[in-house]
Amino acid sequence: MTGDRLVIVCTANMIRSPFVAGLLASRLASSPHVRLRIESAGTAARPGAHATSEVQEVARAYGLDLGGHRARALTDGILQPGDTVLCAERAHRRVVLDLRPDLVSSVFTVREFARRAEAVCARGGASDWPALVRAAGREHLAGPGGGDHEDDIVDPVGGSRTVWRDFERQATLAVSTILGAVSTLSGPATGTIEPRPLTRREYRSRRAGDPFRPVMRGA
Repeated sequence: MTGDRLVIVCTANMIRSPFVAGLLASRLASSPHVRLRIESAGTAARPGAHATSEVQEVARAYGLDLGGHRARALTDGILQPGDTVLCAERAHRRVVLDLRPDLVSSVFTVREFARRAEAVCARGGASDWPALVRAAGREHLAGPGGGDHEDDIVDPVGGSRTVWRDFERQATLAVSTILGAVSTLSGPATGTIEPRPLTRREYRSRRAGDPFRPVMRGA
């Protein structure tokens, strides 16, 4: 059974997982189709650690405030039956399944889930979130797909500006694709869900007001 909880996992729970979780939570908050409890954790996290200053700066460009984030370590007690788990890397998926092998059909990398969700919804293969996760899980178990590290979100810690741009691009594109898939559930999107994270330039040019106000592209 697929529940309403989504857990995003990376290594330290200081960069990738809080950023992806924050984007998804803020954009899905007004979705008429999906109500998810979105959390994050790290396979080697130091509990209580802050999000890095670098990712906080990136997050602010998308209207997110990660200043209150505190890292927590992934344990089998955090994961529950029916959870959907999206990992920054395939290595994290193996850690999750070592803890909870019963979640084998609902654990993906973020980028893999985005790719599979997009394909499922393009075929009209899901009407709600549980159906979407189940269909993506069947496709994963039938053939993992992907190659090399194309399904991983790069870890930018200690990296150059180029690596940080790669992280930002990979994470936001995956979130955008997931939001696009969700917007097709239960019929056409109603216009109350933002179909993708706005770009930095779009946020800078937005008129003063609620930074989380949904904005449709082209509106």
